[in-house]
Amino acid sequence: MKGFTEDLQPGTVLNDRYEIVKRIGGGGMGSVYNARDKRLSGRLVAVKEMIQQFSDEGQQKKAVDDFLREAELLASLDHPSIPTIFDYFIENGRYYLVMYFIQGRDLEAEMYRRGGRCDELTMTRWASQVADVLAYIHEMEPPIIYRDMKPANLMLDERRNKIMLIDFGIARFVAPSQKGVTAIGTMGYAPPELFSGKVEPRSDLYSLGATMFHMMTGSDPQDNPLLIFDFTKHPKPAKINPALSPEMDELIVKMVAHKPEDRPASAAALKKALDDHERRLSNPAAAPVPVPSSALCTTCGGGMGAKDAFCPHCGAATGQRIGTHGLQVKLSTLNSPTSHVFSIDKEDNLIGRADPNASIFPEVDLTVHDVQTKVSRRHARIFRQGETYFIEDLGSANGTSVNGTLQLSPRTPQPLHNGDVVKLGETMLKVSLA
Repeated sequence: MKGFTEDLQPGTVLNDRYEIVKRIGGGGMGSVYNARDKRLSGRLVAVKEMIQQFSDEGQQKKAVDDFLREAELLASLDHPSIPTIFDYFIENGRYYLVMYFIQGRDLEAEMYRRGGRCDELTMTRWASQVADVLAYIHEMEPPIIYRDMKPANLMLDERRNKIMLIDFGIARFVAPSQKGVTAIGTMGYAPPELFSGKVEPRSDLYSLGATMFHMMTGSDPQDNPLLIFDFTKHPKPAKINPALSPEMDELIVKMVAHKPEDRPASAAALKKALDDHERRLSNPAAAPVPVPSSALCTTCGGGMGAKDAFCPHCGAATGQRIGTHGLQVKLSTLNSPTSHVFSIDKEDNLIGRADPNASIFPEVDLTVHDVQTKVSRRHARIFRQGETYFIEDLGSANGTSVNGTLQLSPRTPQPLHNGDVVKLGETMLKVSLA
């Protein structure tokens, strides 16, 4: 058996399939390698190696069982910001995950490449993508809490310009204790409740807030992990970096609040706030289409219209069913193997893919029409104001366009007209107004 620190050499073949090209990262618990899949035309993959040895046979069996259970869970996840797991196995006392190879760098390296700080607009966009993947894992049953959010665990996939969440779970159960890393997170980024074992979804929002603080101020939370977010004694983000907007300053302070109940209500609510902020930063002169709001969603905390039948942010049903008062809209599938017409009979309608496990049941359910699975579970919504229907992308992974030329920005409502063709991912719908 190889020693703990001995790296695999180029040309080594694992599982009679994966030929090591070179080591690209890792630490004392194992390494990450770039490898070629000999069975699939030499496709480049990432092979993550984790090492653990036990003198007790019972502990060894538990470690193997835990690895297999966690690997199967990871392989079941399907989100564009989670690297796809292709394979997993145990060989020579080492645990291996084979996954999508991310061509890029982690955000810690990216931050230093940019001179030690990241600009607010870029960080807002990246944080929105992270909030989206957190919303996805938090809605699992039971919820998955990431627990170790930090710049080094986020990568920018340069091929897709997408933020990817890495080191997803398994390393924490097989890795021995490391300096600066608790059993449940990293000092400076870990919220207070983690140290008493009271982890919850909003714990990840704290760690994302600490990550954003670090990347936009250049001040590393690990340098003063117990006090840096006590803003009665230490400067707020905008004091360190005066270029930050008051809105971003306030959002970060809220995210790293000591008590979970003082943070954003959910990752979905945080994503909505980030998307709204990104829109203001991108086009400060643009006035958003007013959507009357007089209530908060009891599921995600997002703002809702007084008559909303569905929360526009998380898709939760409110139990209201509002007639269209004579104005009707129908959506007809154009490029689906199964022809279908959706009749819209509510003032607010979710478009997406059904997910019973997360209690998501869109009025416009494109599950059977989305052949390429490009439609998000909460992809977009159609809502009515007065005599006009609007479509709004809800921060979907693959976007929404109208008439082939107008690409919608997230959270920016677009009026619909008779004959418009809406494309959600790769699924096309024709609009009929009567």
